[in-house]
Amino acid sequence: MSTKTDGEKAIKAVLWDMDGTLFNTKPGIERAVGETLEIKGFPALEPGVIDNFIGPPIQYGFRDHLGISGEEAAKFADLFRELYREKGYVELCDPYDGLKETLMKLKDDGLPEGVCTLKKQDMAERIVRRYALESVFDSIVGTDAKDNIKKDDTIRMSCERFGIDTAEAVLIGDTCYDSEGAEKAGCLFIGVTYGFGFKTRSDVDEYPNIGTAASPADVYEIITAYQKKA
Repeated sequence: MSTKTDGEKAIKAVLWDMDGTLFNTKPGIERAVGETLEIKGFPALEPGVIDNFIGPPIQYGFRDHLGISGEEAAKFADLFRELYREKGYVELCDPYDGLKETLMKLKDDGLPEGVCTLKKQDMAERIVRRYALESVFDSIVGTDAKDNIKKDDTIRMSCERFGIDTAEAVLIGDTCYDSEGAEKAGCLFIGVTYGFGFKTRSDVDEYPNIGTAASPADVYEIITAYQKKA
């Protein structure tokens, strides 16, 4: 699904998911989830299970892993966010190798860039500031206190800020939640396999996409090739 058909528009903005796409946020999330479970009297996670908590709204992870109601999971999520924010776990992350170089290349090509995440707005902004990337991103859109903002909403809001149609944007993401959000919003999608969700190109190809990236550098190559066909 990496080819472009006649009549499609050139990309005018690049939108990035955060967890598993821009940053490896696993250390901080794992610590906050572990403390949440300990406080609530649940056993620690088995190795590898934490990946299921990264990408979708955090309450989904508690709901699905513990088999609790959505209402109870929301309470777990509130405690998680308190720990994550107040103990500074939000900053326990690192940009993926080659990410900054890719971001700067896209910026040099004149493409505005934005963050579209299901992290709370203040958390997303803290991470961007932590790595001094404020000058790279022209927009940061996270979710609200009540989790009313979904992935497709973040895409639409970002495109409104850029003054473009959603069909003129591409979302970069690592999970089905990203690809489904992109499809619902009507924007292009590139799946990455270095994060927490997609593991192979076949995983990405279950959804509409213009390419699969095994590294941030691949993202730049896919976008560049797409633009040449516009």
